Amino acid sequence: MKMPKEVPAEMIACCGINCLACSANLANKCTTCHSPVEKQKRASCNNCKIRNCAVEKGNHWCFECDDFPCDKTKSLFKRYQKIYHLDLAKDGLEAKNNLPSFLEAVKIRYTCSVCGGVIDLHHQKCSECNHQLTDY
Repeated sequence: MKMPKEVPAEMIACCGINCLACSANLANKCTTCHSPVEKQKRASCNNCKIRNCAVEKGNHWCFECDDFPCDKTKSLFKRYQKIYHLDLAKDGLEAKNNLPSFLEAVKIRYTCSVCGGVIDLHHQKCSECNHQLTDY
């Protein structure tokens, strides 16, 4: 998959993960958590306590909540920081301050410098040319 010219805001999950760069989405096993329930391919998306909390509060993303980051996001954020070197809390605050700038930053972050494909955030590998990132 090639990176689109712009990352649509709905491709940012409630928790802040870039769905375009998610390995489940790249394998066509998942749609964004903003998809209608009947279009969800994974039960884990429909049962996500973070997504459900945002929806219940009428928010599109967690960072719109006054309690962000909170206890519901703590475990996921810690895991993504440790395993994928991705600071979802920092990303959320950046998105809250300037969503268009954040969307441009994630586009740049997850675009393969070799072919313009999408970098899988979970495997640090291009979805098009399989270029493996070594420093992340």
